[in-house]
Amino acid sequence: MAKKLKAGDVIRGYRITKVFGPGMMAISYAARSPGGGPVFFKQYKSPAPTVVWYDSFVAYQRELSSRVLNGPASRFAVAQLDAFEEVWGGPCYFQAYEFVENGDDLQKILDGEAEQHRRSKAAPTQDPVIWSRHVTWAKVIMAAIEALHNSRIAHADLKPANVYLIKDPTIKAGYQLKLIDMDFSLLTDHRAPWHGHQGYIGSDNYRSPEHLQRGQVPDLRSDIFTCGLILSELLTGRHPYWSDDQTEYAKRVLNHEAKPLPLAGLMPSPAQNSIVSLSLHRCLSPDPRDRPTATELRAVLSGKGTAQGETRTASSTLPSSGARKPIASSALELQHADGRSLQIRIRTELTRSLMEQLGPEAHFWDTRQCVLDRNSQDQWVLAPIANTVNETLLNGQAITAPILLSEGDTIAVGRSAKGIIKMPVAVRGR
Repeated sequence: MAKKLKAGDVIRGYRITKVFGPGMMAISYAARSPGGGPVFFKQYKSPAPTVVWYDSFVAYQRELSSRVLNGPASRFAVAQLDAFEEVWGGPCYFQAYEFVENGDDLQKILDGEAEQHRRSKAAPTQDPVIWSRHVTWAKVIMAAIEALHNSRIAHADLKPANVYLIKDPTIKAGYQLKLIDMDFSLLTDHRAPWHGHQGYIGSDNYRSPEHLQRGQVPDLRSDIFTCGLILSELLTGRHPYWSDDQTEYAKRVLNHEAKPLPLAGLMPSPAQNSIVSLSLHRCLSPDPRDRPTATELRAVLSGKGTAQGETRTASSTLPSSGARKPIASSALELQHADGRSLQIRIRTELTRSLMEQLGPEAHFWDTRQCVLDRNSQDQWVLAPIANTVNETLLNGQAITAPILLSEGDTIAVGRSAKGIIKMPVAVRGR
């Protein structure tokens, strides 16, 4: 029977320097390679050499490693440096991976941001610097997933803890990203060796509908579901399904209980808040056929031409404020009851300082309250920003997701449940 390695042990030239601890399938270590460089080292508990699918697993790992090293995913996924079988108290399978450092995993970063702002009324995503960083990370994550999927690999256990970010000012994105913990990732054109012998690896609060339903096999579209969760955390400040009870989590996921969430900030042009919000909601569909691809989602985040089909779909499903025809015009006028008005011609974030031009009740508006933007059909959309002090109201009702504006609608702030409406302004197309 194989025994656990300890600091100072040497096996096949690898010197163990630190024991990270046992996982479900393997024990993880920091080690020095025979050449002296740092590596991430794994000793497998499962599959053991006696398991019927062990030989197939070793071959599967060889193919997985080759696709990562020789395909577009090589920029984004940790590389396997070595793999071998050795006797250590008993026969065992070992792998050595490149060691990622000088950064942190996304979960630790998000936890650190939350701790930094826990005494503040503002959520971390309301900080403009953090918001900009989150948008960048969302784009880099989707570039990584697109590359992985183009290599016919589904990560199958995506979560913030498996996304490692390294600051790199020498590249445009500002960060290198490494996807880690991929030894049970799936080759989409090969059945996994463990199929029918054990379940598919997944993590609490990040399992896709395919992970949760007996007989279903996770695939590329399962990754997209989890991307929807991670990007929601980055861009809305909320995980739409988080629960300490995983039975409750599964119920929410399979019933598609999530609603489109307002983004916590303004997406850089030409991306549109309303389209991003609805695209994230599409990612969470229990039917994998309804989810966008990684390429479509990456395009939506950048607002580029390849997102046209996505934009049309999202726009057609955007709710309207009523039975009236949505406003489709080159400009939008906001008019206060005393006659003062503002004309909006481009995507504009409605802020306290901007609304001060219309009246003294502007102090009820937040420093960043909501966004006015046009969709691909030139229809004007009102999108709330999350975590404002007062609700964004449309015709007296609080809105929590992007909505099409109609002629004569009234935008205000306040508390709908208490009937409090402050500084209403009428909207008209121009």
